[in-house]
Amino acid sequence: MQKQELAYQDTKFTLDTYWLDPISDFDEPVEHPLAIICPGGAFKFHSDREAQPIAMKFNSEGMHALVLHYQLAENGKNVYPIALQEMATTLNWLKSQQETHNIDLSKVVLIGFSAGGHVVADFNSIMLDPEQRKNIFADKLEVEPAANILGYSVIDMTLGWPKEESWSKQVAPDESYWQAQAHLTEHAKPTFIWQTVTDDTVPVMNSIVYAQKLNDLKIPYEMHLFGSGGHGLSLSTYVTKHPNGGDYNIYDYKWWELAVNWLKLQRILPEI
Repeated sequence: MQKQELAYQDTKFTLDTYWLDPISDFDEPVEHPLAIICPGGAFKFHSDREAQPIAMKFNSEGMHALVLHYQLAENGKNVYPIALQEMATTLNWLKSQQETHNIDLSKVVLIGFSAGGHVVADFNSIMLDPEQRKNIFADKLEVEPAANILGYSVIDMTLGWPKEESWSKQVAPDESYWQAQAHLTEHAKPTFIWQTVTDDTVPVMNSIVYAQKLNDLKIPYEMHLFGSGGHGLSLSTYVTKHPNGGDYNIYDYKWWELAVNWLKLQRILPEI
């Protein structure tokens, strides 16, 4: 893993990069899809459990992976719109890295967990609509994502998380950023959604309202709601399990296999 620092105007941010090396005994280089991961952490921190372990799983499927350390609500700063500008800057930066790292720019996937899922959902809703984007990001968006994966994501900050409206205002003083589903348009990309119905932090209705709006717009999606398990499961295996217990459910780890199958359906990963 290598750190990469980028900037949007006067805001600096960091990527963790997990590049796949070329296979030396191939006659020609192979272009790989790429995953950009937004970990959760309540907009207070970036959870390591949803960073490197997820990135390396994507590597194992033949995808480059980046972890985006998007703007947090700290030191008097707000998350929005800076986090969306950082994601757009990251996507545009990929164009300069295409030949160096053999990236298939037509197969970039955004991955979001919990609060990081809100960043991805808002990007899919707001930033892929040219009319909405021009008010936030002055530059041309050179690279667009092909799809999204949302894990137990915050979608609507009026549906049970956060508990305090004051924190929502700290995240985004402009309330138009609070409800990602409200800004979805026909420009949005296919989305895979998973969560547990027993999530005790982010109510499952968050996933449902986003899927409903995607459905209304006839945008392809797949949603899996598991019948047990708490919040923040990450891979839901021993790899991301806290040493003191929790964050592990033998019934929910199947989400990864389902997501990979869906990426094959989207022709982002090969079928064999």
